Amino acid sequence: MLGSSPFLLLVVEMRAFTIAAIITVLAVPANAQMGGHSKGGGKLGQKSDEQIAAEQQKKKNEENAYKNALKKIPDQPVKEKDPWASMR
Repeated sequence: MLGSSPFLLLVVEMRAFTIAAIITVLAVPANAQMGGHSKGGGKLGQKSDEQIAAEQQKKKNEENAYKNALKKIPDQPVKEKDPWASMR
C-alpha cells in the first residue's frame, strides 16, 4: 500500500505544516498594517485633555506667527506683464 508508509505520512504532515507556516508568516505583516483597532480597554494612543489643550495652543501660536510673517512681507507693485514688449 502506498499511503501506509510512515515516511509518506511524515512528508504529508511536513508539507501541511510548511504551508501553514508560510500563510502565517505572510498574514502577520498584513495584520500589523491594519492599524490598532483593538477593542481593549487600554489608553494606548489616547490623549489627555492637557495634551489636547497644549496642541491647540501650539497650533494657535503657529498660526499667529505665520500671519505675522505674512504682514512683514512688503507689497510688490503689480506690473502689467507684456511679453511682446521687446518685439515691438
